[in-house]
Amino acid sequence: MDKNKYLNIISVTQTNNENIECYRLEINRAFLLLKKQKQIIDLELNKNKRVEILSIAFPEIIRYNSFSDYIETSSNRILYINKGKKISDFSTGYFQMKPSFVEDLENYISHNESLQQHNSILIQKKTEKEVRKERINRLENFQWQLRYLKVFWHILEHKYKHVKFKNENEKIRFYATAYNYGFTKPEKEITKYESIKIFPYGERTNTEKFAFADFSIDFINTYSSFF
Repeated sequence: MDKNKYLNIISVTQTNNENIECYRLEINRAFLLLKKQKQIIDLELNKNKRVEILSIAFPEIIRYNSFSDYIETSSNRILYINKGKKISDFSTGYFQMKPSFVEDLENYISHNESLQQHNSILIQKKTEKEVRKERINRLENFQWQLRYLKVFWHILEHKYKHVKFKNENEKIRFYATAYNYGFTKPEKEITKYESIKIFPYGERTNTEKFAFADFSIDFINTYSSFF
């Protein structure tokens, strides 16, 4: 690699790391929320890739608010149970998962025999309404969200096994973006979205913005030793 190009990459990386410090209070708060769940994390996630799996959804914890989450879930869960995702599809829990996200996971698992070891997420022998109710009950439980996150990781390992990432950070950036943007979207769209800087509070605020995966990389660099 050209020396000047290499130095430029280092400079950009350092600048991003410095700039993200403006969110350190929010990031630390999110880390503490996750750290409180360490016993469950240790139970559900194998030490191998534990930090990487957590990192892809960590940015959502930064935006998590227990009060607003309770209000949104309370007002939308009945609509979803009765009418489905077309009427009510909302984010809930630390990892801000939507019912449609879980439905996409279930659909992928049910159509890929090589991933049948993860079919415990499938809900069997119930009416559609009962299935939706069970899905929501699971989403309101942190341990189940961890299970869904683990399955998400294995789905991407399967779906994108043909992709040769340059390094682990590049892989995490892609996986984290797929989590935020939607893993059912075309690969090129996910890759393009990696650089979109609208996180953590959207386009309308005046605060400095970053790409979703910037916070995933920061989590790995800053907090991996705790997990």
